Amino acid sequence: MGSRMPAAQGRLAQGGTRDDGIGRRMIVVMVLSCLAFLARRVELLLLLTGINAVAIFWLHRGPLSLRREMRTFAWQTAIILGLHLFRFRTMAGLWLGFKVSWQLFLALLPGMVFARTASQSGIVRVLTRVMPGRAAFVLSTCMRFIPRLLGEIKNIYEGQVLRGARILPRDLVRPWHWADLLHCVVVPAVVQGMALAGHIALAARARGFERFPRRTCWPGE
Repeated sequence: MGSRMPAAQGRLAQGGTRDDGIGRRMIVVMVLSCLAFLARRVELLLLLTGINAVAIFWLHRGPLSLRREMRTFAWQTAIILGLHLFRFRTMAGLWLGFKVSWQLFLALLPGMVFARTASQSGIVRVLTRVMPGRAAFVLSTCMRFIPRLLGEIKNIYEGQVLRGARILPRDLVRPWHWADLLHCVVVPAVVQGMALAGHIALAARARGFERFPRRTCWPGE
């Protein structure tokens, strides 16, 4: 037992030597996101969609529910189609808008899945190999912060709906209900985001984040 403790402490002091394949997964995510911006033909988009499906299965080591991501795609597509219809006023404009939304979704999807399935400590261990510890902490925190904030926004939305706010999809068709969306969801979401950022900063200071130039990471899932 005594001979194992120094080795374990040495691994922690170096920020961990094992990243559980997070480095390889991060490279795959970046490559897939870059390829999405190059795929402009329908055949390439279909091929890249299939590759993303395989990559997502690999990132999660099994099936993964993508309901949140698909809802994001639906809202994004509706907004982009509306803008293209307003600009071009033809069915060709709608098809162009759908391809733009499809391409943008394929660029964002790998990163969204990676942020949900990778541990922050593993991301920090990988990033500290190529950038300063403070920058690695900030970047990894941002990657984990967005899914957490989206969950908080969902809770705010559901709570406001239960209170009777007129922010359901059928209500938002009427522009005079958009003020309810602003006051009941957008403003509380901004306040909650600032509160979450404050809690993260307080936790970092409480753990002595600025005391040592070389940070350690506790191994975790």
